[in-house]
Amino acid sequence: MAQAITITLPDNVYNKLKRTAALVDEPLEEIVTQSLSQSLSPLLDDIPAEYQADVYPLLRMNSVELQAEVRRVFPAEGWQEYETLLEQKKDHVLTALEQTRLDALRREADVLMFRKGYAAVLLKRRGYQIPAPVDLPRIP
Repeated sequence: MAQAITITLPDNVYNKLKRTAALVDEPLEEIVTQSLSQSLSPLLDDIPAEYQADVYPLLRMNSVELQAEVRRVFPAEGWQEYETLLEQKKDHVLTALEQTRLDALRREADVLMFRKGYAAVLLKRRGYQIPAPVDLPRIP
């Protein structure tokens, strides 16, 4: 279902949209819809429900805090423990305590990745250049 709205655009914006529509041979409405869809920040609804509470605080962060978030890395000792537990899981069934720890480390890694990704999206929306993955800190 589509909704109709009426908005007033500055002439330069309207003319740019109109020229774009003509160049790509698409209806003006389609160009406006595409432009709005690409410019809107992703909603937390796009993130799995179990991680939304962990990501929500990023919406209140300033750009410096978001940049720090993008550069965060999983602690090296936690990563080593995670890999060790995964290797042990290949050889034998983990104890309940080991499995709980593995699950906690996996969730911690997932939260970190969702936060880093969302921070990058928010920074991009604010006009910041996002560093290439090779330029970001890595787990030692």
